[in-house]
Amino acid sequence: MIKIKWETVFNFFIINLLLCSLFSCAKTELYGVSGIVVDEYGNSVSNATIEIFTRPEDWLTGQNVLVTMVSDRNGDFESSKIYESGSFYIFVKKLDSSNWNIRDVEQAIYPQIELPLSNKTVQVITRNNMSLLANSEWEITNVLLEYSNGDNNVTEWQSIWESTNNCIKDNSLHFGKDLSVRFCEGTYMCMGSNINELGVFVPPMIFSSMGCTNLIHTNQKVKPFEISGWTEMEGKDAVIYLDCDLGLNQIYLIYKHTPSTKRLHVYSRF
Repeated sequence: MIKIKWETVFNFFIINLLLCSLFSCAKTELYGVSGIVVDEYGNSVSNATIEIFTRPEDWLTGQNVLVTMVSDRNGDFESSKIYESGSFYIFVKKLDSSNWNIRDVEQAIYPQIELPLSNKTVQVITRNNMSLLANSEWEITNVLLEYSNGDNNVTEWQSIWESTNNCIKDNSLHFGKDLSVRFCEGTYMCMGSNINELGVFVPPMIFSSMGCTNLIHTNQKVKPFEISGWTEMEGKDAVIYLDCDLGLNQIYLIYKHTPSTKRLHVYSRF
């Protein structure tokens, strides 16, 4: 039978506790992120979204966000003390404005902050032609079929969402700040399709109501933009559009379903 000498155990515990407090077991100090969002004229911007990343590749794709904040009515934002000291990457966005810049991205320069901050970080966001797509994810929310109505031969759209296969309903689009786009089949794969297919896109020109046209057979104002690398849709002469209504946040994809019919996929922002 082994006898435990509790006095020895107690002394061992006290010695280790003292060593821990002096050396390796010192508590790591944590820091928060605080700052203000302003536009190019120095005006504070409320309701802007602020995201923090640890790696530049995550900043580019929008994946693995550490924390998401929203600026208040004065443009201010602040996180809890959850970060160790070091370098972090910050993305700030509101509608068609952000701190993203394609020329910087081309040189692998990304908005960066160092913790601990000596003062509040000031994040300037400007209007550009990428902010509506950069770092965004879209899921398919409707599928419509173009058909002819009665003897008048009127072309219209009819929703076939209820009868659409799960594999199509599971599709999503992921746009990166490096002008990449990922076409994702999700959990339910459509036969003959890849789980993920990587392509590139060219965003619409600087966003405004000018240059918007009606989506075919609708009154919805849209702007086309170029996309390549989606093999399936390129073979179906697909055209993709961004909604001109900033509040609607939708992308439209029209392609040939049969020689005489077209389909319309509607994607909504996550």
